[in-house]
Amino acid sequence: MSPHVLDQAWRRLRSEHTPWSVTVSREALQHHLLAHVLTCREEALSGKYRPEPLRQFVMAKHDGRRRVISAQYLRDKLVQRALLIILEPRAEKKFHPDSYAYRPGRSVDMALAKVRERVRIGQAWLVDGDIRSFFDSIPHGRLLTILKKFIQDRDTMRLIKKWLSMGVHHTSMLGKRRGISQGAVLSPLFCNLYLHELDCALTRANIPFVRFADDFLLFADKKAKAEKAFHFITRELDKMDLNIHPEKTRIIRSGPGVIFLGKPLPHPPCRQSHNVSLT
Repeated sequence: MSPHVLDQAWRRLRSEHTPWSVTVSREALQHHLLAHVLTCREEALSGKYRPEPLRQFVMAKHDGRRRVISAQYLRDKLVQRALLIILEPRAEKKFHPDSYAYRPGRSVDMALAKVRERVRIGQAWLVDGDIRSFFDSIPHGRLLTILKKFIQDRDTMRLIKKWLSMGVHHTSMLGKRRGISQGAVLSPLFCNLYLHELDCALTRANIPFVRFADDFLLFADKKAKAEKAFHFITRELDKMDLNIHPEKTRIIRSGPGVIFLGKPLPHPPCRQSHNVSLT
């Protein structure tokens, strides 16, 4: 909540037309900007800060179904953006190099370049996978345990618990709260922090991968190894209270028929014969 951090956060948000809160429009905010920002800062520091309810919009999906999109008011975006400015550099020091989504200086093109490199060296058998309803399925209890170890600050954790309670999607049969809002500023960071454990498990098992949020590819030079990798990641996700998407996960050989991050994958390299003709 320092002036320097708040200034950085506001510079990232000032072009947005989002209302400041339920009762303060974007236009009204502009007339009394400093007063609203200082009040927000004081509430955050004193513990009086309460998140606004999420704004919700219904969007049509490609298959004709509808999807509910949640979005924050600008006041909550400002506080979360300020916290992200502090947390992101620390998180970047621990994240795996083969995780590409929601990270500064990383892109879809970089992830695809890594995929092509792995296929080129012969790791052409793939587990082309997706985690079922990932953002809606993240269990709050386990997420908070991970965040507590990473953040180690009670005031910040109290803020995060308030945000999670506003963005909860559902409660499981066992009473577990699940789900984080994809529209929240901090949700992408929470996604990578939650799945960092999976990245580490794959590395310890010597399974090459490229992950882009909840979409991933596992690589192997033989089909049997790909099958073992599939069973391994299924077990690891189960430990994390998540599930493979059965309709979007398959074991397949790389080629143009495999689409990852919107792009077709290359054919594996041709095997050159080392036999020498004596005729």
